[in-house]
Amino acid sequence: MIIAFIVAVLLLIAPYLLISSRETHDPASLLSNDMRHVMWNGVAIAVRERGNGPIIVLIHGFGSWLDSWQRLHQALVGAGFRVIAIDMVGAGASTRSLNPAHYTTASQARMMLDVLQSMGVDRISLIGHSYGGRVALQMAVFAPERIIDIVALAPEVHALTRPPISKILTIPVVGYALAFWSTAPRLMRLGLASVSVRKDWLTAERVSSYVAPLRVRSHLVAQITQASAPKDGDMPVPLHYRHITVPVHLIWGENDSVFSPTDGLALVDQMQNCSIAIIPKCGHIPHEEAFSETWALILQTFPARTVMLQTYR
Repeated sequence: MIIAFIVAVLLLIAPYLLISSRETHDPASLLSNDMRHVMWNGVAIAVRERGNGPIIVLIHGFGSWLDSWQRLHQALVGAGFRVIAIDMVGAGASTRSLNPAHYTTASQARMMLDVLQSMGVDRISLIGHSYGGRVALQMAVFAPERIIDIVALAPEVHALTRPPISKILTIPVVGYALAFWSTAPRLMRLGLASVSVRKDWLTAERVSSYVAPLRVRSHLVAQITQASAPKDGDMPVPLHYRHITVPVHLIWGENDSVFSPTDGLALVDQMQNCSIAIIPKCGHIPHEEAFSETWALILQTFPARTVMLQTYR
C-alpha cells in the first residue's frame, strides 16, 4: 500500500520536474525556410505557402500541425496550385496561447479567415482533416461567399461538447500529470499506429515530425487550456449543416476508429451539396496511410482548376 502511494505521488509530481527537459524550444524553432508567422490578435500564426495558381488551404487536425500535410502539399503544388497550410492556435509553430477563448471552433475558424484576408487571399478551396475538417465547415458557416468548396478528411461532425477526458485534464495536478504522460514523445508512434490500418507510412522521419510540436515551450499547459475552452462558440457547426451550401466532399477510411464513416453517411443526408468516398482498409489519417487513393479523389474534386496534372504515387 505504501509503495503504491509513493508511486502515485511520483507520477503526479514528476511531470512538474520533467516538463522543462521536454519543452525546450520556442515555436519559431519549427519554422522552415518556406514558413513564416502572421500575427492575429496578439498570437503568432505559422503559415507555409508554396506554388502558384488556384488557392487551396490545408487545415490540420487536433494533435497535429501543418507538417502533417507534407506529401499532399508537395503534390498539390506540383499539380499547379498555390497551397497555404496554416497551424491552428496552440499547434505546430504557432503561439501556445493560454486564453481559452482562442480554442473554440468559432475562434479557430475566424483566425483562419482573418489570416487569409491579411494575406490578400479571398476565394479559397479548403482541405481539412479531423478537427480541421470541422473548422473548415465552420468557415463555410461564417463566410460562404469566400469558400469555393471543401474536402473534409474524416471530419469531426457531431459532438457539441468536448470529450469526457477534457474534464479530467482540467483537474489540478491530476489533469496535468495525465496530459504529461499521455503525450509522452515516446508514445507518439504507438498513438499514430493505433488509429492507422496501414502502418508502412510510420517511418522514423514522419513520427519525428509529429513529435516536434511536443517540444515547444508551454505546449502541455496550452493543451490543458484548450480542454477547458468551450467547444464551439457561436453558430455551432452541427446545428448549421443545412445552411452550408458550398460543395463538401468527404473522404473517409473504412476502418476509422476515431470518427466512424457512418458519421459521414449521416452528414450526406444533412447537407445540401455533400458527397462521400470511403477508402477500404484505411484508418483515420487517409492522406498519410492511403495517400494514392486520397490523392486520386482530391484530383477528381478539383479537375477544372488543375493547371498542370502530374501523377504522384
